[in-house]
Order: sequence, then structure tokens, then C-alpha cells
Amino acid sequence: MHNNGKAPKLDKFNQMQQTHGKSQHKSLVRDYFCLILLLSLAGNALNAQADSSQQVLFDQVYSAAEKEYGIHQELINGVLFEKENQDAIGHPYFLDYHSHQGSVIYRGKKYSNLFLQYDIYDQQVLLLYVFDSVEYKLYLHKEFINEFTIEDKRFVNESFGVNGYATIYQVIGENVPIRIFYYWEKYLTNYDGKMPGKNNIFSSDKKKSFLFLHNKLVSYKGNRSFANIFPSMSKTAIKEYFRKNKVKIKEASDLEMELLIRFINTLDQKGNL
Repeated sequence: MHNNGKAPKLDKFNQMQQTHGKSQHKSLVRDYFCLILLLSLAGNALNAQADSSQQVLFDQVYSAAEKEYGIHQELINGVLFEKENQDAIGHPYFLDYHSHQGSVIYRGKKYSNLFLQYDIYDQQVLLLYVFDSVEYKLYLHKEFINEFTIEDKRFVNESFGVNGYATIYQVIGENVPIRIFYYWEKYLTNYDGKMPGKNNIFSSDKKKSFLFLHNKLVSYKGNRSFANIFPSMSKTAIKEYFRKNKVKIKEASDLEMELLIRFINTLDQKGNL
């Protein structure tokens, strides 16, 4: 059973509402309600054990949005956020604890002007919204997420290999055959017990790196293992690129990897891969 989690008002969200014009404000709220309502309704249908107070909240949100915007069918399912590991030190989110502006393609439809958090411990995406002056969080059902953005970072929900399970990856390189995929995660480990009631601590963000080549993912760790993925002719060119541009794979920024992947795709166009 999921209980509705409450948190302080979202200052960044409120500031954005105040500074935008009336039409933009309505568009933003409409995007939120379009995404939230079926999240609420279908999520409630999936969770037969939802308590009466949660049902009342769902009904209030739906009634308010339907009255204001006439929303009926563009609805998606999800469940209200329930905080876990409350005594753990740190947080489970990508980048930092705060929400970030982004967008989601959910069941093939794009929703923009959202505030999101990506929980890389549980591999869940959370939508933040305000109803009746209170901030709520909603889990987006992972199987319906096609892709999403957080700030300038793009993520896709893709399945590779024989098991068919979809996994969330940050992707670098768009509309090109060769791309970089990052899998982000966090671990929860035991603390030394010196702080009463706080027995666990979240790790820092951990990244596993993959090259998408010939329709499969190949893992790499540094410059050498990256270059060794390619045939000898391309390997020499890539090593020279590393040297000339002073690229160190383990420390490279997203922009540096974007430029690298563009270079590699030019090698592919020349038939050197």
C-alpha cells in the first residue's frame, strides 16, 4: 500500500509559475494534469489496497482538473510516492536531492515543463506536482516510459539482450548508429553505527559505460578498453584522437563524449568500422 507523501512547497516551481504569462501557466498546469490524472486513476485501479484517504485525494485531483480543463482520456497510471530508507544518510537520486526540469515521452506522448527526480537506487522516475498548495510525488510506471530528459541529459528506456527487460540509460549521440550508453546506480551500505538510528548510507552516483555498436552494447572502462573494441585501422585513429584532444574516458564530460562519438560515426561512414 502506498501512502501519500508530503513535502514543503516547491520554491523553484512556484517562482516559475509567477514569472510565466497566464497562457503559459495554463499550458504548464494542463501538462501536469494530463500526466497526473491517469497516473492517479489507473494507479489506483492497479493498487486495490489503496486506503480511503488516498482515494479521496485522487477524486479531488481528477474533479478539479476535469472541471478546469475538460480532461477525460489522456491519462496514465502510477502510484503515490512512499519514502523508503528514511534513516539512511544521503539520498537515492541522480545528480542531487532536488527536482530538475525536464520532459517525458510516456506511452508515446511527450509531456514537457515537468519537474522530475530519477531514483537511481530503485531505478524509478518520480514526477513532482503541486495540488492544493502541497507538493506530491508520483512514480511513473517504468514500462510506459519511452524516454525522458533531466536538464540537458537524455535518458532512454531500452531492452538489450535475450532477457528483454527494459533498462534506463543515459544516451549520448542522437540519430546516429554508434552511441554511448551510461547506466547510473547507487548502493545502500551499512554505516559504522556511530550515529544512532542511521545505519545505512547511500553511495555516490556510480556509472557503467557501454558503447552501442552493431546493435549491441559493449562495456568499457577507460581509453584502452574503449579503443580495443574497434578494428586495428579505427583503433589507431581513435587513439590519435585521444592524444590530440587530451581525452580521458573516465573523466570525460558529456560534451567531450558527444564530440568523440561524432568522430567515430564519421569513421563508420567511411567504412572503417
